[in-house]
Amino acid sequence: MSSWNAEPAPHSKIIVQHYIRISNWNVELECRASSSFKNYCTTLSPNNELNVELECRASSTFKNYSTTLYPNVELNVELECRASSTFKNYCTTLYPNVELNVELECRASSTFENKLTTLYANAELNVELECRASSTFKNYCTTLYQNVELNVELECRASSTFQNKHTKLFANAELNVELECRASSSFKKKCTTLSPNVELNVELECRASSTFKNYCTTLYTNVELNVELECRASSTFENKHTTLYANAELNVELECRASSTFENKHATLFANAELNVELECRASSSFKNKHTTLFANAELNVELECRASSTFKKHCTTLSSNVVLNVELECRASSTFENKHTTLYANAELNVELECRASSTFENKHTTLYANAELNVELECRASSTFKKYCSTLSPNVDLNVELECRASSTFENKHTILYANAELNVELECRASSTFENKHTTLYANAELNVELECRASSTFENKHTTLYANAELNVELECRASSTFKNYSTTLFPNVELNVELECRASSSFKNKHTTLFANAELNVELECRASSTFKKHCTTLSSNVELNVELECRASSTFENKHTTLYANAELNVELE
Repeated sequence: MSSWNAEPAPHSKIIVQHYIRISNWNVELECRASSSFKNYCTTLSPNNELNVELECRASSTFKNYSTTLYPNVELNVELECRASSTFKNYCTTLYPNVELNVELECRASSTFENKLTTLYANAELNVELECRASSTFKNYCTTLYQNVELNVELECRASSTFQNKHTKLFANAELNVELECRASSSFKKKCTTLSPNVELNVELECRASSTFKNYCTTLYTNVELNVELECRASSTFENKHTTLYANAELNVELECRASSTFENKHATLFANAELNVELECRASSSFKNKHTTLFANAELNVELECRASSTFKKHCTTLSSNVVLNVELECRASSTFENKHTTLYANAELNVELECRASSTFENKHTTLYANAELNVELECRASSTFKKYCSTLSPNVDLNVELECRASSTFENKHTILYANAELNVELECRASSTFENKHTTLYANAELNVELECRASSTFENKHTTLYANAELNVELECRASSTFKNYSTTLFPNVELNVELECRASSSFKNKHTTLFANAELNVELECRASSTFKKHCTTLSSNVELNVELECRASSTFENKHTTLYANAELNVELE
């Protein structure tokens, strides 16, 4: 325990002296690489004025021999370290510093030997950690040492024969703990009990999959306890007693998920006049949800998400509106889902935010959106696998503030998806499609009054030959374009405009030829880009050069024989860089 207040390593002070101090950089980075990626020199050199937020990931025989975190008194560091597939992390030790505000995420998978991952607490240290591991991960000593002044936010994950014999949460009256525990594949979690504390503000997420035996997952309520839980489980999960006990003072935000022959016979929501409930219930694969009924209460502010997939029989999912009820629901279903009566009943006082999803031969013949002048509707409609959506037309209404997300995949025939602009309509759309999707005419029509936020995705032999961004002086465009599997992106060039505030995300994987992805800077252009590519990525010239007016937020990923020979960032002195 004497190492809690240890001084930084001597060699860190030597390295600090060899780096140029740049006082104006606010850096947020995420670096990922997979498949025989050789990162021999990933060393973080701190600078007193540098506010660094980094995420480092690597997978598949990644040799990270020197990933050591050198702290600095003035350095506000937020790091995420991931590695998978025979990753040898022998020296991942966190050196605390009294003034250091550290937010770390550590992940590892596939025969990961984490023998020394010990968290050394410090009274002044505000630590936010995420630890993940999968595939025969031996976590024998992952113990959380608490400190009265320590504000800890941890996420622990593990999968595939994970032996977590001592993962116990030690509560402390002054400790504000936010934990996420995940485990999958023959995970034996026999004693996961949440011990409440009157002063403890607990936000937990527990996940488990594949023959998970959760016999004692009971939520003990406490009048002063503000609990936010997410419970997930899949594959022959026997959840026979998952009952939500309401408490008048309890502000509960729960997410319950389960898949594969999940028997949820008693998942009933008990309403309480003072209870502010935000629940997400998911289930898939022959899920028998016979009694999932929403009981409305005039004082109840309910935000629910219900999901189910694979031969789910949902015959009576009707939304009963209440004048005082502020309802935010998300309903999902997939695989021969029979949704014959999913009709949205509008109410003048009802502020409805719904998300409806369905996949695999989904017959949605009567999903009609009834507009109401007072109705603020936010809908998300998704469907995949031979979904026949011939008439998805957005009918605008002057008083309707519509935010829609439309998705479809697998031989989806979207021949008439045209966005009709309206001067009063504030439209936020997300269009996705995958698997032999023919998007030959996806053109964005700009309108001076239209504030458009679009996300277009497509994968698997997607021919995107004419995806050109037309700029408009009044148009605030936020686009995300993705494509994978033999995607030919020969001319993806960003055309800047002085008035255009562009936020783009470009992704591509599997033999992606990105030979001309050059970022052209513009003095007024606020660019936020995410570029990804995967497998045997050749990163020969990825150098960050700055530009005076350019506020750049980039995420660069690569995998799968990606040839990125000319990705050069042109820099400027006042550059506020946030990279992932």
